[in-house]
This record gives sequence, C-alpha cells and structure tokens, in this order.
Amino acid sequence: MKWLQVGKEAVKNVARNKLRTALTMLGLVIGISSVIVLVGMSEGSNRQVAEQMKALGGDIVSAYLFDGALGYDDMNEVRALPGVADAAPSKYLDAQVSAGTEKTNRAMVEASDEHYLAVRNLELASGRNLSSVDRENKSKVCIIGGAVARDLFNTTDALGRTVKLAGDEFTVVGVLEEKGESMGLNTEGLVLVPYQSADTLGSDGKIATIYARATGDDAVPMAKGSISGYLEHEKRIAPSLFSVNTQDEILGAGGTVNETMTLLLAGIASISLLVAGIGVMNVMLVSVAERVREIGIKKALGAKRGDILLQFLVEALVLSLFGGALGILFGIALCAVVEYAGVSCAVSLPVIGIAAGASMLIGVVFGIFPAYRASQLHPVVALRQE
Repeated sequence: MKWLQVGKEAVKNVARNKLRTALTMLGLVIGISSVIVLVGMSEGSNRQVAEQMKALGGDIVSAYLFDGALGYDDMNEVRALPGVADAAPSKYLDAQVSAGTEKTNRAMVEASDEHYLAVRNLELASGRNLSSVDRENKSKVCIIGGAVARDLFNTTDALGRTVKLAGDEFTVVGVLEEKGESMGLNTEGLVLVPYQSADTLGSDGKIATIYARATGDDAVPMAKGSISGYLEHEKRIAPSLFSVNTQDEILGAGGTVNETMTLLLAGIASISLLVAGIGVMNVMLVSVAERVREIGIKKALGAKRGDILLQFLVEALVLSLFGGALGILFGIALCAVVEYAGVSCAVSLPVIGIAAGASMLIGVVFGIFPAYRASQLHPVVALRQE
C-alpha cells in the first residue's frame, strides 16, 4: 500500500510541470533511441554480411598466393586433393570496361574458367557458362554482372553484345543472376573472362587466388589442410607467401571488426545518455528547491528521512522510465524507417533490455543525490523558507 501511494504521488509530482518534464524526457528519448538505432544498424550489417556469405557457400576454401608460383596446369592437382570437390583459379585484371561510348567504373575484371560459377555458388540469369573450348581456344567471350550490363547497355538483356576490355573486344555469352555484394565478391560488377584469354589483357598467367569447394561442410577443415599441405610441401611455397582461409574464418574476422565498431557506436550514443542523466539530476534538484516547505511539513508530521529519500528517488525513476519507454518505442520506429530506406537495422531483445536497464539506472544513479539532499533538510529550517 505504501509503495502504491508513493508511486501515485511520484507520477502526480512529475506531471505537475509538463513542459519541464517533457524537455527532460526528450534527452532520454534521444539517448536511448540513438543507442538502439546505431547498435541495430551495426547488428543488421553483421547479419546481412553473414547471410550473403552463406549464400555464396559456407563450404568454400580460399587460397591467396603472394608469389605467383602456381600456373593453370596445377589446377588439376588441386582438384584431386582430399576433401576438395572442385576448384577454380582467379586473377583480377586491371582493364577499363566500355561499350561504344558508355563506360563503367563498377566493373571488376576476373579471369577464371568453367568451374568458377559452381565453386562460388553463382547462377546465370541468361546465357551460358564459360567452357573448356573457350579456355583452350582463348576465346574472347565474357560473363557480366547485372550492374555492368545496365551501365553499358541500359538493360540486362546483353547476350551477344560486345564489350571492350582495355580496348579488346569480348562477346557477352552470359549474364549473372543478381546476388548483391559481399566480402570478397561483387557479383553485380563482375566481368568474368576465360583464364587463358587474359594474356591479351596483360596477365602473366600466374594464379593469384584459388577458390575450392569442399566435398561437404564437415570436410572444410580437410580441404583447407590439403590445400595448405599441397602448397607448402608439393609446390615448396613458404607459408608466409600464401594464406588459406575458410568462409567462417573470413566472416569471423569481419565479425570482430563489426563488434568493435558496434561497441564504438554504442559508446558514442551513451554520451547522450550521460547528458540525459545530468538533466534528470538537475530537474530533481530544482524540484527539491521548489518543495522545501512541503518537505518540512512532511517531516513535521512524522515523515522519516527514508520516506523523503524514497519519494524523490521514485520520482526520478518514474521520470527515467517514462523517458526510457518513449525512447525504446521511438528507436524501434526509427529503425523501421531506416530499414525501409534500404539500410539494414536489426533491433534485438538484448539491446531493448539494455536500453530499459539504462533508463532505470539513470533514474537511480542521478536521482540519489537530489533525493539524499531532500532527506537531509531539517524540518524547522525547511518550514521557515518561503
């Protein structure tokens, strides 16, 4: 009964000065909604990257070579390694992509073979894959991503059309199905040419990257070990001159960076919570100063220091909880708007729980001093004040 009475009186006192209460809660709303939105955008980015990496295949092993010690003839040996189901070479080329008077700066020209699409879990929206005939004949053909097709031809219906790579003409034989952009692969801007045809674009024929698909998810460690052993023991390449990674490892490295960024953003947003807490304390101190005579009357009628302390502490808590609730609702709504605008924003229950806890903590921490100050007022001194 006592708690119910204290709560009712606290709500009544908080609502007494509506403008001051609204301005105080505004700081809480901004602080808590900022935490929710910034952390939500960071978590949304993490999830988006994880989904894209999964779509590209969780059983892919990537080997990066730094010394150019491998040639295309070595690929058959790589495909025969334990745990490896298929493999494809890769080398990025520096070539301007154009068609007539149109140019695109989004294109990434990559040389590979007919195994590339299967290994990287890519599909064609139209046309055909590269073939062994294209490779053996050094055919000047290519597969392009949707963004490249739209930039050059204003349509994805680009089969049979000609693009220029560093001034050399290549015929479009396939257009990739759109999968967006993820770490290590931008399918929209990809221009894929036969590995042996790349010599006309200045390639030295040495493999820069090997993408291998394991025979299954449980065989990924075996495939990684086989490729590492092959490069080090069979090809005599020093471990410092190559790196073999799985998709999970690449995702984990990116996740570590994103977690650091999430903490940084949360820290920045928390500054506004600190400012809001100072605002709560300031308002409660003003409230104590305005109600000195009221405090004196209560003490004269038998109220104890603990009663006065509890009354003002509950008022600060009510103020913070109302502001926190509005901040959470506003943050969720703002995150939905951000999501609608095309930026991934994921609001999780732990973040909402932290926001609710932060609002309660602000009420307690920043309400203690004003409440303690009110409880220490001497009744005689308080009653003398006008």
